[in-house]
Amino acid sequence: MKFYKFIFSVATALAMLGGCASSKDATSAVNLPDQGANTASAYDMPEESADENLGHISYLKFDVDQNVNALPILPFEAQSSGETLLQKRFNSLDLRAPSTTAKDAFWALDYYKNTAKRQYYFSNMRKIPNEWFEKVRKNASVESFGKVSLPAITTANTSLRNIPTDEAVLYNPVRAGEGLPFDYAQLSFISIGYPLYVSHFSADGAWAFVGSDAAWAWVKSTEIKILSADGVRELKNSKFLSIVKDEEPVYDKNGNFLFYGRIGAILPFQSEDQFKFYGKIQTQNGLKNYEISKQSASRFPLKFSDENVRTLASSLLGQSYGWGGFGGKRDCSLFLQDFLGSFGVWLPRNSKAQGQIGKVVSLANLSAEEKLRVIKTQAVPYRTLFHMNGHIMLYAGLRGDEPLAVHDVWGIRTKDNGRAMIGGVAITTLKIGSDVSDIDPKRLLVSRINSMNTFEVASGEEAVRAKKSAIEKAYGVKIVGNEVVFADGSKIKFDDGEAKDTAHLLNLADVEDTFAQPYPLFKPLALPSNDAGRYRNYELLDKIYGASEAEVKANLTGVVWLKNHGGKTFKFNSKNGAAAALQAVSNELDALVVQKPELLKFLDNPSGTFNWRVIEGTKRKSAHSYGIAIDINTDKSDYWRWSKDGRYRNQIPEDIVRVFEKHGFIWGGRWVSFDTMHFEYRPEFGHLR
Repeated sequence: MKFYKFIFSVATALAMLGGCASSKDATSAVNLPDQGANTASAYDMPEESADENLGHISYLKFDVDQNVNALPILPFEAQSSGETLLQKRFNSLDLRAPSTTAKDAFWALDYYKNTAKRQYYFSNMRKIPNEWFEKVRKNASVESFGKVSLPAITTANTSLRNIPTDEAVLYNPVRAGEGLPFDYAQLSFISIGYPLYVSHFSADGAWAFVGSDAAWAWVKSTEIKILSADGVRELKNSKFLSIVKDEEPVYDKNGNFLFYGRIGAILPFQSEDQFKFYGKIQTQNGLKNYEISKQSASRFPLKFSDENVRTLASSLLGQSYGWGGFGGKRDCSLFLQDFLGSFGVWLPRNSKAQGQIGKVVSLANLSAEEKLRVIKTQAVPYRTLFHMNGHIMLYAGLRGDEPLAVHDVWGIRTKDNGRAMIGGVAITTLKIGSDVSDIDPKRLLVSRINSMNTFEVASGEEAVRAKKSAIEKAYGVKIVGNEVVFADGSKIKFDDGEAKDTAHLLNLADVEDTFAQPYPLFKPLALPSNDAGRYRNYELLDKIYGASEAEVKANLTGVVWLKNHGGKTFKFNSKNGAAAALQAVSNELDALVVQKPELLKFLDNPSGTFNWRVIEGTKRKSAHSYGIAIDINTDKSDYWRWSKDGRYRNQIPEDIVRVFEKHGFIWGGRWVSFDTMHFEYRPEFGHLR
């Protein structure tokens, strides 16, 4: 039996069958199946009694409980305006001509046809004749491309199709990883109320060729509504909500069913009360008034919070996998697009393009253990994506020492070219399947990941504005353009524009890099996922607190520590409110110890504050050099350099941490390079919320 390799085909080449479409041209929004060296047999279909496919499918045992309680806590909160996503989504309404070429727009008409190397099948497992493809191509009316050029909106949850047909186009359905749900005519699935540009209609009028922020594709003409200029204007000026419960029925005021709400949908509404949102939406039966409970929807965009992440995840976990949105379900990239889009984070439609959003860190040519080390030190929970050829995942943080991912996944390829199945949205480690003898270690998730990328929840401009504002409020400076301006007129750069790995962040951080990783302010004491706060810009600290030992000493003042429980005096920097903040911490803890005497043993013998020195093993000044850090009782503390096995440990009660954080301090116990005795005055993190 001869096998052939061909480009742009999916499933069988890839260890992970996420089935996420990969873009031929990311700028043109033309989506192709993910690339890979795929071997596909060119033999005829076996007889019905044949068992060639038997044994190719098995089922993976989950290595994580499949409920939201298994998810690590989101270590930060953020709020996007959603401006970027709305702008990209509504751009299609402003088109007056196609924004892509006919060649790119109609790639599928040329690609999905029988050749000597590949044969396509209907869902009944019969070969598709070439005449059928010719009929489809003729109906596409390519020559009419751009002749209509009108704005429209979907009137139903609808499929985006690569070619104008409802017929499934399958490749070799007897092979594991092929057949349904891998319908190659299926490109994506979008919600009711989705803005579109209509290029033209098929020859029979049944299909409209449309452009969106997701793709160029075919939709049923009965599932769109052409908008007037007033309709476009009204839609753009609407208030919007996000659906938080998937497949939730939506009704009119009389209880008549209208449509199912989908996570990822952004729907216009006109008013709200304590319990419901009220809006108008175009349906297949015309303009309808709808109402939806606030248990099922919230204002767009959702606040990126632990509660909201869990709400969405609980609605999607266990949902069946659907290549290209087959059957109204999701594949890996559509899952991320809908999930993160609810928070105002815009992502392109396919896994390859999604893996290029934000700051990209290559993991290629690293061993599995090397990849895990990089992930543990640099990945940001719920803001980092793991990419491999054909699949993409959302990093959820650490469970113990194991990174977890949330993803919509088909399965992992086995040694016999079969699949060990997951088949839906799941929480897994990166080593799931490592206990299965039929899976080559090279096919595990951790082995196949080739990069990770971290994105901002807010748009780039929003995030920069928030960071600048936090620095201004924390240090009493002004930021003009890309310069931090001090009271004496001196200036330093805010952002040097350089991408940095962890080593460079530690040693060469600019002011913007201070926020390279989110500090989990006021969050429960969970296993650390990053080193937020260890990235210090020393030019800034020198200007604020003193550039030499003599300058810092001149700025020191006494702070009485627990005046009613020992009353020792420690030297702390008087500049920028640091000493005042520590005194406020001391006073509050002094009172708290009266209520909870068990806390005193952690506080009664601090090991010190000001100490002009460098950090052990480095050339960097310690925060103690500036007189802005305190180490509490060493005997009750844990430090990563003292750990014999390298495992994180902590004895410090949460009550103590919360008091420090309330007054502008960060805690070294939240670092992967943990230092649980260490509290450091860094008020910028409190102003970034």
